Amino acid sequence: MSDTVSSASQAREIDQLARSTMPALGIDLGGTKIRAGAVRNGELISETRQVATPDNPEGIIRALCDLVEQFKKEIDLTGIGVATAGIVDCSTGEVIGSTGNLPGWAGTRLKSVLESRVLLPVLVENDANAAAYGESRSEALRGLTCVVVVTLGTGIGGGIILSGKLYRGSRFAAGEIGHIRISINNERLCTCGLFDCWEAYGSGRGLIATAAQMLDGITESQSPLARSVGSVSTYAIFAAANQGDLLAQKIVHRWHEHVSHGMVNLAHILNPDCFVLTGGLADSVDLQLLADMIADRSLPVVSENVQVRHSELAGNAGLIGAAQLVVDELLVGKPL
Repeated sequence: MSDTVSSASQAREIDQLARSTMPALGIDLGGTKIRAGAVRNGELISETRQVATPDNPEGIIRALCDLVEQFKKEIDLTGIGVATAGIVDCSTGEVIGSTGNLPGWAGTRLKSVLESRVLLPVLVENDANAAAYGESRSEALRGLTCVVVVTLGTGIGGGIILSGKLYRGSRFAAGEIGHIRISINNERLCTCGLFDCWEAYGSGRGLIATAAQMLDGITESQSPLARSVGSVSTYAIFAAANQGDLLAQKIVHRWHEHVSHGMVNLAHILNPDCFVLTGGLADSVDLQLLADMIADRSLPVVSENVQVRHSELAGNAGLIGAAQLVVDELLVGKPL
């Protein structure tokens, strides 16, 4: 009997080892596009493919299935990982909290629907969480106690990695860091309906709101940005600052202060080894300036060793993280 049990155990170990070394398909589902690529051991091993995101749930599911079938013709896949906007119950693969970018997406039982159509194991995860896991798998960050990934874009998203594991919270909503409150004055309404969220100040929308405030009463002779005060873009603000516009430089400096405020709160709560910045605005961040601001506003024991760095995976972090999660947490047997 013991020999039979031992043989079964060895067979499971061999099966898990085989699965862990086979590629999985990572899919990053966004409001405007869907990107997919094959991943092995945390690294992209294929060209990525991209399609426009359909405007309804059934159309999205068909697009996902089409991408899977395209890759299945070329690569022997072990599973599918999907990173999607919204709050996800990753134990069931259901989207339980939707996003305005994907109308009607809440309530979609994506895991069960996809598995029935593509006949492969599927894991579904929030996009920011998946990106954080993808970043944490990079060579430079492996083995760290705490990594916090901050996505700076139109909004602010995040993911928290503790001792190599994704922290999801009791209701899968951990990492909604954009909604940390950084003021008590009810000055700015966030898109979530609450006032003075970090996202209302440190995101692209926040930067534009700060610019509008600081440009109030300013003439074109003082700053060329005054010509488009009602429709100024983040690109225009950074371009003007780089061209020597003193007011634009002050706006960008103020934005860095706003970004630092949320990171200081996170630093005191989590005492991370590293912050990783990703998203459309990440490359516009002056890392040294931001690190100095965090140090000035933090207890020394919190800030003295924390790193602040840009993403090394750029736009592929979400799909890499989703693919690696399906291997690590679903196929190799680690608990969700």
